[in-house]
Amino acid sequence: MKRFDADLSGEELKEKILDAADKRFKAVGFKKTAMAEIANDLGMSTANLYRYFPSKVDIAEAFAIRCFVEKEQGLAQLLEKGRVSEVERLQAFGLALLHFNYKQLQEYPAINDIIVALCAEKPSLIERKRAGELELMKIILQKGQEVDGWVFDDINVTGRAILTSWIMFTTPTFMQLNTLEELESLLESVMNITINGLQPRT
Repeated sequence: MKRFDADLSGEELKEKILDAADKRFKAVGFKKTAMAEIANDLGMSTANLYRYFPSKVDIAEAFAIRCFVEKEQGLAQLLEKGRVSEVERLQAFGLALLHFNYKQLQEYPAINDIIVALCAEKPSLIERKRAGELELMKIILQKGQEVDGWVFDDINVTGRAILTSWIMFTTPTFMQLNTLEELESLLESVMNITINGLQPRT
């Protein structure tokens, strides 16, 4: 058994726990992963693991938040790129969101199990996901309004509406029904409708 590193801080240990859980989730899925196995991988007792995370769902929640932050940081960097139109920025944003979620679907064989467990026991996490994406969407919409005269009444409502129209490109349950190429093609069609709807009326 791996020897437990007692010199780690609490936050460092939590990150190690998430790394160990990540490997387990990828290898065997969420349902088949046991707390005792995660503890064993770290060389710590199961009782000690429960001190940091009271349940496997709590680990999944922290793991999901870490994924959200990684996704949001990548998308935020995308928005900082210059010399592109706001239409191109919106298109790139949607495509990057699709690719991030598709990669997650490929890496985790039973990601739907994680989603179902979190929706049932940590419903506020769903709003956390939406809020992070919405804040980035609002940056694009605001700039599009200022530079290209995009038309919308309420930036929050419009942002949520656009993200809702992208559900099948960001939800594993729907994404697994199509290839990446099919999803990209469908997203392009939805994006064209969205962009047309934002254009100034003549």
